[in-house]
Amino acid sequence: MSENTQTPEGILASVRRMAEAALRTVQNRVELFALELQEEKCWLISTLMWAAATVFFGGLAIIFVVGTVVYLSPENARPWVVGGFALLFVYLAINAVVGLRRTMHNKKPPLADTVGELKKDIEWIQSRD
Repeated sequence: MSENTQTPEGILASVRRMAEAALRTVQNRVELFALELQEEKCWLISTLMWAAATVFFGGLAIIFVVGTVVYLSPENARPWVVGGFALLFVYLAINAVVGLRRTMHNKKPPLADTVGELKKDIEWIQSRD
């Protein structure tokens, strides 16, 4: 006579294997979370440094170029030159704001890969029922 029921040791082993698999999955997701967090931190620091350098050196360049052009233009044309530069800078500022909004809108949310993997895990578990 063959016995089809599992022994207590078999049930315990199954529970242990399931717990081990669950813990390995959690460990994997936490490692992914930590990696993504590190990437986000590096991206943010790099972006802020480049933005600060761009603003600083761009501002210096603009000041010197405008000052040179205004200085070299005839005295009666200087108000028109300054007004033209003002319109140009307003146009460039509007384009910069639009570009910044587009860049911020198109970036994936932080930890999107971790959330995606967790959703896949949940779907897989639900499909097993």
